[in-house]
Amino acid sequence: MKKLFATFLMMFVFFTFSVQAQQVHIAGSDGDDAVFWLNGVRTVLPKADEAVAEANAIAVSGSDIYIAGRDGSDAVYWLNGVRIVLPKIGDYAYARAIAVSGSDIYIVGIDGDDAVFWLNGVRTVLPKADEAVAEANAIAVSGADIYIVGIDGSDAVYWLNGVRTVLPKADDWAWANAIAVSGSDIYIAGRDGFDAVYWLNGRRIALTEFGNDPREAVANAIAVSGSNIYIAGSVGIIFGEWSGTAAFWLNGRQELLPDTNNYAFSYAIAVSGSDIYIAGMASFDAVYWLNGRRTVLPKAGDDASANAIVVVP
Repeated sequence: MKKLFATFLMMFVFFTFSVQAQQVHIAGSDGDDAVFWLNGVRTVLPKADEAVAEANAIAVSGSDIYIAGRDGSDAVYWLNGVRIVLPKIGDYAYARAIAVSGSDIYIVGIDGDDAVFWLNGVRTVLPKADEAVAEANAIAVSGADIYIVGIDGSDAVYWLNGVRTVLPKADDWAWANAIAVSGSDIYIAGRDGFDAVYWLNGRRIALTEFGNDPREAVANAIAVSGSNIYIAGSVGIIFGEWSGTAAFWLNGRQELLPDTNNYAFSYAIAVSGSDIYIAGMASFDAVYWLNGRRTVLPKAGDDASANAIVVVP
């Protein structure tokens, strides 16, 4: 046991363990409910009767907590627990990401076959290729600029103030899942075919090289602090076989996170000082890892997932 513990410490030698009074906000799902955990305390968010709901994103501004997701077939957000339905045209919509700047609330997601953007509740359809199915998966706001990333047909794309740019790919299809903006640099994480990748100012950088291997990998979240690039995702995914391992990349170097029964995925990342928080799921539990140490969040249903995380010092 001591040998295993020592090996674990070596794997995460780049982590600095610290004890700080942080407010850890996590949003996700628990069974059919959208839920929110504040420092591990679980709260169920209101929803329509009998609907399946999930929380996909979270933002904190001052004392206000904004959570975006879906409630049945509606895209919704919750402001301090109060549920607000976003306008839609299609039969089905959901919200994938949220950002807050001043008094403005920015939300992105899908509405039918379209990638959409809601600014203070006003819906805008993002441009796409003809007849393609498009999704908006993440948003970043920097000054007057609004960056959105997602999928347009088989392409990973980003929209800067509504102007669409297709990202380079090596395979037949690609996704863009997350974005971070630091100064003039744009970092986008996702997948290109079966591999986890990220793009720095449009240049594609591979994190894995599975190629035609039956396994797959994906980068789901990205954060930048100083010169360090932090990415969370999963590797070794074999769909239909309950297989996958939560992974973390620091400046391109891959580490595997502690999981249960080789079925774990990491969906979100936050960096606060020297602390690295990663949220996801492991063996049907909602979990987060703080500097590599795994914590299981309370749940009431059979399966739960932690989809988004924000840390406030």
